Amino acid sequence: MLKRLTENIYYTEPEEATDRPVMGYIRGKKYSLMAEAGNSAETVRKFNADLSGAGLSPADFAVVTHHHWDHCFGIHALDAVTIALDKTNEILADMSKWKWSVSLLEEYVQTDRFPLFCRPHILLEYPDMDKICVRPADISFHDEMTVDLGGISCVLKKVTSPHTDDSVIIYVPEEKAVFFGDSLCEELVRDQWIDNKEKLAVLISELEAIDFEWGLEGHFLPKKKETIMKELKARL
Repeated sequence: MLKRLTENIYYTEPEEATDRPVMGYIRGKKYSLMAEAGNSAETVRKFNADLSGAGLSPADFAVVTHHHWDHCFGIHALDAVTIALDKTNEILADMSKWKWSVSLLEEYVQTDRFPLFCRPHILLEYPDMDKICVRPADISFHDEMTVDLGGISCVLKKVTSPHTDDSVIIYVPEEKAVFFGDSLCEELVRDQWIDNKEKLAVLISELEAIDFEWGLEGHFLPKKKETIMKELKARL
């Protein structure tokens, strides 16, 4: 279900069973932007149905925050201009050549090309693995890019993250809100979460410099900045 965070920002809650992340919708006077592309065509269909139910049009742009499957496997199903970091797009371009089946997934997991943690989620989201279609985004950028939606701007910014080396946040200064993707999370190695205190310290410094009130993490409900910063500093 689509929920409203601010006057121009909406979001969906995460779904643990299939690891569907928080997805967002940022509305400007001219255009709209979708935060994350979802993990499947069905996720995209459901998101657009929720938009329609709220009287909102499908997004003109969509941004993926990093290359993990739950945030980007819905790119192919979007009727929007998709955007990703250049490093993310390189990884997606490579993954677009992969073949998919249950046996191949097992092979990818055993060779650490795909995290063990994700295996049950992707099997549940894709009972027919032939439906998996990985595509790179239409537009890639290096480090930072701003999308003007008309009175509302989305600053796409690469951040230092313990989670991945291609983590991007979506900062909406007019609404004082940030979509973090999974950039606040630890690194996922097979089915274990491993923190990197050095990267975390840099991330904390980067986030302290951003003027925001609300933060939306990839798999959690919205939190205030002070709560987020307190939780991150506790990990140090």
